[in-house]
Amino acid sequence: MYSVGLTSGIGCGKTLIAKVFNTFGVPVFNSDFQAKELYKDPNFLELIVHTFGNTIIENGKFVPQRLADIVFNDTQALKTLNALIHPKVLECYKLWQSQQTSPYTILESAIIFESNWQNHFNKIINITSPLEIVIERVKHRDKISEEQILQRINNQLPTEEKEKLSDYNIFHDNKTMLLPQIIAIHNDILEKSKKIE
Repeated sequence: MYSVGLTSGIGCGKTLIAKVFNTFGVPVFNSDFQAKELYKDPNFLELIVHTFGNTIIENGKFVPQRLADIVFNDTQALKTLNALIHPKVLECYKLWQSQQTSPYTILESAIIFESNWQNHFNKIINITSPLEIVIERVKHRDKISEEQILQRINNQLPTEEKEKLSDYNIFHDNKTMLLPQIIAIHNDILEKSKKIE
């Protein structure tokens, strides 16, 4: 089946745009949701505790914020965590995709290029937003400081790089209309997916 990656930096509206594709009948796999689901697996959680220490557990329960605090301030720790999570998420996507019947499916992930997943997709869509709009959106959504937002942005591949590496770019600046951009991409992917059937 034709496979499409949907990516963007933090606060660019990836979830919103994924929902629009979904209304067109395109099944969307949310990799963030799947990554969170992994922590419900006792064996996986045991591996995470063994790797990052008991401080991420309180009263026998996993505290995601403590793990986030460790990895967002330590590039090597983030790489280690990603190396544990990413192969499992991709495995879940492949299984899920095999059960779909649509012309194409989308995997939504902020870190397709950072995870070196680009070769698993026929096409990649990137979403771009101006920095000042990203900061405002994330401040409002996550209730974190501008400094924390910039730190997260610096952990990601620069926007210009993502734009160059992607097959399609959606511009989401609160002014440019989104729907015409999404419809044009959807129709183009439908055409291309027919050619490989």
